[in-house]
Amino acid sequence: MAIFCNDGRLGIADLATVDTAARVPLGTIITGYDSVTEREGEYIYTKFNATTTVGQLCKIDSTNESTLFDNDTDANLGCPVGWAVGASYAADEFGWLQIAGKVKAKAGTVAANGKVYGTATGGTVDDAAVAGCQIYGAKFVTTDGTPAAGFAYVECNRPHSMATTA
Repeated sequence: MAIFCNDGRLGIADLATVDTAARVPLGTIITGYDSVTEREGEYIYTKFNATTTVGQLCKIDSTNESTLFDNDTDANLGCPVGWAVGASYAADEFGWLQIAGKVKAKAGTVAANGKVYGTATGGTVDDAAVAGCQIYGAKFVTTDGTPAAGFAYVECNRPHSMATTA
């Protein structure tokens, strides 16, 4: 999979590259082109605070660092989220999360056009309703198994988790 920066910035390599040191400021948002989905998307640069693999859903904190989204600890959190695009990140490595476009998501058994929810398995999403864990700005566009076993495509636009209502 190759995802290339296409917003005119020089020096930004394949967005699936894992960095051991930050190469752009955390929180930088760019547009890119995914050669697999043949679609443009938006990506945000983050520091990973835990081991993360491609397609896992991450919450983004106020310092633009990320950890896996998990409904056991993140219900009603109300934060921006994105999907990891690099093969594998270790804690304290840097890379990109996809926040708009068609993204490969680590998923349970899902149906096309379903709503997206966090699960108790950190970073994995499903269409089974979980109170306080809906991901707004995202929906499944394929069933599980497309593009590969254990994944589904999600269409997203600056997604965020459900927030507690007052």
